[in-house]
Amino acid sequence: MIGIIRSNKNGLTKFGFSDRRGLTTVVTTALMLSTVAVLGSALVAWSNGNLKVFEIGLSTTASNATNKISESLVIENIVFCSNCASPNGNNVINVTLTNTGTLGITVNQIQVNGTTINQFAKSTTLPANILPQTSYTVSAQLAATTQWKSKSPDTITVTTARGSVYTTQAAPP
Repeated sequence: MIGIIRSNKNGLTKFGFSDRRGLTTVVTTALMLSTVAVLGSALVAWSNGNLKVFEIGLSTTASNATNKISESLVIENIVFCSNCASPNGNNVINVTLTNTGTLGITVNQIQVNGTTINQFAKSTTLPANILPQTSYTVSAQLAATTQWKSKSPDTITVTTARGSVYTTQAAPP
């Protein structure tokens, strides 16, 4: 813009600029309202997305906790065999696991006296899926150096895929 020299009636000189305005009040108000509307819509969309993620996480956690409560496993028919004919040697423990609950159970791990069993006799494998109201017999092969001690209790621990832990004690004859 170019400054213009003007004189007023008192003879004083002042510099003035042209009387063109940048934006009117109506246009400025419309721009601010549209900016607020766009930012508000973006914020609502972002919060809805986050809310959906939290909702899914919460429902999954609640479902898993409910299913864990519904699990029911009974450890029974524990048989110690120190002279069993198995491909890996002796020291086999047969454990029957019965699912008495209303949901299927996946057995991930079996421990005897805190030692995880990695070898199995017969055709036993883990993880094992046990349907409701059915049984599964696990033939666990202990290490060759392990010997059963007569009338000394052994702790048998079974862990499921949902994280439930079932424990019992049994003593060989």
